Amino acid sequence: MNYRREIDGLRSVAVIPVVLFHAGFQQFSGGFVGVDIFFVISGYLITSIIISEQAKGRFSLLKFYERRARRILPVLFFVLLCCLPFAWAWMLPAQMESFGRSIIAVCLFASNFFFWSQSGGYFAAASEEQPLLHTWSLAVEEQYYMLFPLFIMLIWRFGRRALIAAIAVMALASLLLAQYGSVNFATANFYSPATRAWELLAGSLCAFLLTDGRHYRNNILSLAGLTIIVFSIFAYDQTTPFPSLYALVPVLGAVLIILFGAEGTLTARLLSTRPMVGIGLISYSLYLWHQPVFAFARIRSLTEPSHVLMTALAFVCVGLAYLSWRFVETPFRQKSAARKNSAAQLLPTPARILSASGIAAALFILAGFYGTSNNGLQFRLPPAALDALAEQERHDPVMETCLFDKGEASLPHPIKDCLTKHSTASKTILIGDSHAGALGGEALRSFDAANVDLYVMAHSSCVGFSGFYVSNLKYRLRCNPFFTGIENYIRTSGIKTIIMANRWSLYIDGTPFDNGEGGIEPLQPTYMDLLSRLNEHAAQGDPARKARVLKQYIADIQAYLDSGHNVVLVYPIPEAGWNVPDLVAKSAMAGVQKLEFSTSYARYQQRNGAVIAAFDAMNHPNLFRVRPAETFCNSFISERCINSLSAGKVFYFDDDHPSTSGAQLIIPAVLKAVQAIETGTASDENPGTALVTP
Repeated sequence: MNYRREIDGLRSVAVIPVVLFHAGFQQFSGGFVGVDIFFVISGYLITSIIISEQAKGRFSLLKFYERRARRILPVLFFVLLCCLPFAWAWMLPAQMESFGRSIIAVCLFASNFFFWSQSGGYFAAASEEQPLLHTWSLAVEEQYYMLFPLFIMLIWRFGRRALIAAIAVMALASLLLAQYGSVNFATANFYSPATRAWELLAGSLCAFLLTDGRHYRNNILSLAGLTIIVFSIFAYDQTTPFPSLYALVPVLGAVLIILFGAEGTLTARLLSTRPMVGIGLISYSLYLWHQPVFAFARIRSLTEPSHVLMTALAFVCVGLAYLSWRFVETPFRQKSAARKNSAAQLLPTPARILSASGIAAALFILAGFYGTSNNGLQFRLPPAALDALAEQERHDPVMETCLFDKGEASLPHPIKDCLTKHSTASKTILIGDSHAGALGGEALRSFDAANVDLYVMAHSSCVGFSGFYVSNLKYRLRCNPFFTGIENYIRTSGIKTIIMANRWSLYIDGTPFDNGEGGIEPLQPTYMDLLSRLNEHAAQGDPARKARVLKQYIADIQAYLDSGHNVVLVYPIPEAGWNVPDLVAKSAMAGVQKLEFSTSYARYQQRNGAVIAAFDAMNHPNLFRVRPAETFCNSFISERCINSLSAGKVFYFDDDHPSTSGAQLIIPAVLKAVQAIETGTASDENPGTALVTP
């Protein structure tokens, strides 16, 4: 087929948004559609080659796979090799284990299935620290090209029309599956070759329409294609269901450019400029380099890297891409006599290139297995780092037993393992979300030691009342049945005292916590509204929604008080924003001696001011207050809320949940309140907080 400069220009239109999207520039919120454009281009180019050779009767499956190996593998293996020393030096054990598995998946062309199996999905914040995340698209392509040439060879005998019809039917089926999957299984849908095949097949159909040197030129249609691609890059974001019918926009844009943007059109002139073609030529190398460079920058940095740094790294990626294109890609692909010193001359036959590729892949697979050994090569880390990371693994059994996440409506209350050991029932219950669950283990131990009964019941992402739904689709309708069951149990069991602990402000504000110092919680916006408003789809920032949720908090607490219950209200627990064990461990790995981290008390007040004011305004003789900020904030450092101390104390097991050490700053005050209630010595003010010295 004839070389088309504008196709290389289209490659640059695909790769630049992907790079900027992964660099964290929100303006390019739909930059991920560049991968879909790549799929269309790949389908067009590869199919053009196959049908051209098939028509001449000289298509060879072995030579096809040789070309793919020369095109894909040398620079891929080179990038993998360059990643290894940085992974060794900078990765935490859990990251190293995941990286090792991802190397294995990459070498088996199964990385899409590997990342499919990971929690959170492609757009999760944790994915930003996966150096090989982007290889999922290579895996999809290679899985496609393992079968597509065989399909063409099989159907070729039935004629061109039959082949086009079969491809069109498969493309339509794949698109419909993608639309269905975007609603019913979003993560699998994103990574599945079955829901991506239609994008490659769209390019394949272009190849059939442009065989025999045929070209169509239409300024309006080709410019329309470029316009709708640009539209999707800036209009789409991570909330856009993808792939789905939404993906038709960038895919159709690429198809229109391929079909109607031939030489002589305005679109072709725009895409054929030297900068666009230059970026297009190195686009594969640039695609391979950008994610590892950005991921390792994030892994190495203690806080979120600045836009200035990420911009600089984007230019570094361009430089690396040029070098690898010039000295790795090109030498392995060209076998002409004029390039006797090229790498291709060392591996001149399909057998040699495929054998060498197999050996290299086997060595990387061994390296991957090694990375997963010894708990992610923990011996690399200093003791202080290992001590901090241990907090992540010290989840109380209570978190596994008494923190629910499936909306269980009917439980056999009381559950024995959620009671203090000496109890068969309890007149005191701790309820709430995962913050209550994080406090539960220490609460049960402390109450048991004091011979005070306690029952713990919590549910992830649910404030401790019925009548609410949550924006998080996983938990959307799970909160109401669970807490309806809890409320029924409270009414019928003789429970007298209710301890409430929640991320009160999160469900009102809806935004992940940002500590203002580079620590931004990796959480999708999560907010609540009244179940009666389920079909109104209130926005996260809607002031009316925020007001009615807070008003309902107060009404539900007041209802318990008015019914004769005592309420121990745990005020908002300070959030950290950054993952504290990871922060401490990474600092220790970098040789930092003072492992004391904290966040702004003013930021805490700003985040929680409305909730604190509403709680303070309540006045009832059965209401008792526990204020975690009185021990977390200002006790250790003035105007700061402590996250960790150099003495080895880490007060969170992630970015917001208190660890055992953190719970020990809160539970003594809770216990003191309950004891005061039971002995009749409590006042309506805070019965006291645990006094902890640095």
